[in-house]
Amino acid sequence: MHRVILALLTAGGLAATLALSNTTTTSTTVESLQLPTAFGGIHPRISPDGTQISVSYQGAIWRMPRDGGTMTRLTDGVGFDVEPAWSPDGKQIAYVNSPNMGGGVLKVIDAATGKPVSLPPAPTVRGTFANYKLEFHPNGSKILGGFAENGKDIGLAWFDLKTGTTRTIVTPPNRSRYRHALSRDGRRLAYSVSMDVDGQQGGNDGPEADIWIVDTQKPNSKPQKLTRFAARIHDLCFEADDKSLCVVSDVGGAHYDLWQVPLSEPERGANRMTFGQADENRPSVSADGRWLAYSDNRRSATQIVVRNLATNVDRTVPLSQIDYRTPTGQLTLQTVDEKLDQLVTTRVSIQRVDGKYFAPVGSLHRVLNNYGHFYCDGEAELQLPVGKYRLRAFRGPEYRVAYHDFEITEGDNELAVELQRWINMKANGWYSGENHIHANYGYGQWYNTPQTMLQQCSGEDLNVCNFMVSNSDTDGVFDREFFRGRADALSTDDTLLYWNQEFRSTIWGHMTLVNLKQVVEPVFTGFKGTTNPWDIPTNSDIADRTHLQNGLVNYTHVAQRPEDPYQNPYTAKSIPVGVALGKIDSLDINNNYAGSTAVWHKLLNCGFRFPATAGTDCFLNRIRSRLPGGDRVYVKVDGPFSYAKWIEAMRQGKSFVTNGPMLELTVSDKTMGETIRLPGLTEVPVIAKARSKFPLSKVELLINGKVIAEANLSNDKRTATIDRFYNLDRSGWIALRATGPGHADHPVGSQYAHTNPIYVEVEGKPIDAREEAAFFLKWIDRLELAVRNRDRIPSEDLKRHVREQLESARVVYRKLAVAAEE
Repeated sequence: MHRVILALLTAGGLAATLALSNTTTTSTTVESLQLPTAFGGIHPRISPDGTQISVSYQGAIWRMPRDGGTMTRLTDGVGFDVEPAWSPDGKQIAYVNSPNMGGGVLKVIDAATGKPVSLPPAPTVRGTFANYKLEFHPNGSKILGGFAENGKDIGLAWFDLKTGTTRTIVTPPNRSRYRHALSRDGRRLAYSVSMDVDGQQGGNDGPEADIWIVDTQKPNSKPQKLTRFAARIHDLCFEADDKSLCVVSDVGGAHYDLWQVPLSEPERGANRMTFGQADENRPSVSADGRWLAYSDNRRSATQIVVRNLATNVDRTVPLSQIDYRTPTGQLTLQTVDEKLDQLVTTRVSIQRVDGKYFAPVGSLHRVLNNYGHFYCDGEAELQLPVGKYRLRAFRGPEYRVAYHDFEITEGDNELAVELQRWINMKANGWYSGENHIHANYGYGQWYNTPQTMLQQCSGEDLNVCNFMVSNSDTDGVFDREFFRGRADALSTDDTLLYWNQEFRSTIWGHMTLVNLKQVVEPVFTGFKGTTNPWDIPTNSDIADRTHLQNGLVNYTHVAQRPEDPYQNPYTAKSIPVGVALGKIDSLDINNNYAGSTAVWHKLLNCGFRFPATAGTDCFLNRIRSRLPGGDRVYVKVDGPFSYAKWIEAMRQGKSFVTNGPMLELTVSDKTMGETIRLPGLTEVPVIAKARSKFPLSKVELLINGKVIAEANLSNDKRTATIDRFYNLDRSGWIALRATGPGHADHPVGSQYAHTNPIYVEVEGKPIDAREEAAFFLKWIDRLELAVRNRDRIPSEDLKRHVREQLESARVVYRKLAVAAEE
């Protein structure tokens, strides 16, 4: 065996190492590895004759025998190939070539060889949470899809494969997340429309979905409503006789099941077909009506299941080989912490030059910023087509990004990638964490468990991981099965897993509740047609119930529009009420940093001691997802680390929020979350420092939200320091912030970081809160009007309770305005 040690360049300009070795054999297939049945294929479609299944797997289109065996790759090249659809004769497959697993370019290939079929200029296929399916016309002359031309949505339309012309059949509402299916004879199109409307949260107007049927043969045919189904519809297809629909829905729970819905009796005749613990999704039926294929993610990654509709017996499709139709080599990958000299979990992206991204079979592969990645738990094995590759290895913001071009040859290849820290925050008592991770949340492909979450969060070097038990759009509550009221047993010294809760109101806003011993009930309010359609209890009431168990109450995704922070369906509309009444402990300033920070600064300028935290609001059951800890809060913990100490230090504001840059700030001998008390005008020393893996553009010192100094950046723009004296003559707060442009290896767009305040109390000089108090008084007026117009409070006593809370908050702001004038 021949071994060569190569230098791996890293984003910080230092080097990691990559050990490359190989022995030579010749193979185009993966057969020496043990292949899991849950291999990670998505969007299965059974062929018309029922003998083959097409799937999207790791960004390519593949076909496999219905009864299992060898899965053969059909497409290659740049982009992610998704949503395969068979032609009626089974000789062609249409699909979408997407840059990011969303919408993209319509393409057609020969189903046997993968050879591209020439097409006239085609419209763009639109994409949403799940992509819009493609359907061939029964005569094979045209394709149905959710299309756009010249950037304009043309709805569900035909695309003629010879002439390139399009004809719209129907344009469902954009906000409705519609799903569709074409009948076997091509004469009818079924589609579902949710109750969602523009300007309101998803689920605000009910969990149901209307199923509509429209005649595809007649231009401008008027859709006819078949039924109002009891819950969201996430996919549907016609059965072979066109007399029933197979519908994917979460009715009665949080996860997806298949339902048979007869067209003749859609309500009385609806029949549940699957009863899995997770999601059964993406059904398709063979033309003879004998076979149903669908995906099942009970084992975290998806497996493909086939049901014999005559016997109702299900069988998971086994893989014996994976055939790339080109010579391959086997890669054994190791990821090592250079200083510790031990294997560490790492996020890895491997792309063949001008080609696909690759991941181990069965891994929960993902897409971020248009590139594919997976988590390597220290060691991984992959079978890769022979050729040149680029590898990038990531491990959260404290590690440099390692990257290198390498080549895979036939036979065995070994790579050992060393990762280097550029900073070690934990060594100085700073522990990272975040408060808003959704392990499972619908509209996705994977099913997460504590095991998969440990891998992902460890791979981001995230110390405290607060996961959310919550609803989405309906009555279903995700991840209640993982709630323990304490840290999960799989937690490690470096990665602590704790299922907590997101409380979601469609009017008051959303709060993450952490350090919980019990789930706080109700889990949501204001979702019409559910078990709690009312706007009561209020968020302040829920905060009281949380504090009874010493939980921490945090507002999340606070504001999206800096010019009018109130105006958005997902704004934390009752935050000025809860803060004024002393009910709220903190707020997230990420998830639209500019809008949320503007609200936070106004609250601080009212004199509230109100720290910032971080919550990514990532949805990790989805292939397209942000990263856990992509935004995080670093909390200073004195002495040995524990979850309880981390929570209390976060509650006190001994922390800073960042998506990359690291900050330090002291004023006199005080630091973040502490208070300086002065008898009057006093000159105080300020020492501030910012450090970053990627170049910064600004580092600014703030007093009461105004920039009073900008630090000089180093030549490489990665560090900046302020060390000088300032005169303080009025009460308020001091903070440091840093900003910078995005970078190809930075996961969250633009860089930002913001310390929590050091508070200043100057005797006889209170903070001037007149402007901010007036702002929040107008905010509360708008909120009260919105609550009155919704009319979702069921009794006069409860309405009085709400009015008293609003009025009590007004009293606080009025007093602040008066105190500032005195």
